[in-house]
Amino acid sequence: MYDIKSLNKRKLYAYAGLVFSVLCWAANTVLARGVVQEVNPMALSFWRWFVALVLILPFGFFYLKRDIHTIKKNKFRLVVLAFFSVSVYNSLLYVAAHFTTANNMSIVTAAMPTITIVMAWMIINEKPGRLQVFGVIISALGVLGIIFKGSLANAYHLIFNYGDLLVVGSVASWSLYSVFLRKFKIVLHPVSLLTMTIGLGIIFIVPFYLWEIIATNDFSFRYKVFPIFLFLGIFPSILAYLCWNNGVAKVGPSTSATFLYLLPIFAAFLAFIFLDENIYYYHMFGGSLIFVGLYLANMKRVQGLNVDP
Repeated sequence: MYDIKSLNKRKLYAYAGLVFSVLCWAANTVLARGVVQEVNPMALSFWRWFVALVLILPFGFFYLKRDIHTIKKNKFRLVVLAFFSVSVYNSLLYVAAHFTTANNMSIVTAAMPTITIVMAWMIINEKPGRLQVFGVIISALGVLGIIFKGSLANAYHLIFNYGDLLVVGSVASWSLYSVFLRKFKIVLHPVSLLTMTIGLGIIFIVPFYLWEIIATNDFSFRYKVFPIFLFLGIFPSILAYLCWNNGVAKVGPSTSATFLYLLPIFAAFLAFIFLDENIYYYHMFGGSLIFVGLYLANMKRVQGLNVDP
């Protein structure tokens, strides 16, 4: 027998955590845009996660020691999670930013919830309900409204290149991470899981970072951007991942993925504050559609009518 009131409270906390995660990742996008000319992509990926590892390791060491037997039993699964999240997802995005436009990246990223829902259906048989599908469609229309600036004519001026394929790979990687996180259900303390994910993920990044240093003869570490590395290490890397992992565990990868539609809204708001970029009517209209879609996609879960065993 479920305590519906308690269950609803836990899920509402999970939703709040998912919103916070997307806000952090929107900040990551805005900050990365500001340093793209000063820091090479693999350097940005490496230093972000290296700072995160240094910060979390003092707290994670105790939990790693406590969970060592579970870690050994699930070492392959942890490698898979680390590879798709820490190693591939952000690294591909940072590389793609040098070859494609922000509009194109937004268009491809907007497909992430749909890709995640399909993968969740194929891999873990998590079938979406009709309201969820309808909500995803409404939110997607909101995202496209923002991307096309409220005019369908803008769609005809987009040019795609191989950088966009890197974004597709990045999106697919994050979708696989979210689905496998739900599928594996590794019983680890959240700090243990994140510490292992970051540590293993950096191992895959290091060879590409070393190759980048040799190829560009640029270490890409600037003291003036260290505060940005510190911010990225704390918020998008540690706090956002803890909240996201909890959200996926509580409400599933398909539902969690729909919150990524908030990314362009948060990014536009942060760019308005920190980069003096304007907010236009299509931001407001698209944002309204996104919130309506999110409500429809999660309405039954909020009401406690869809309870996972």
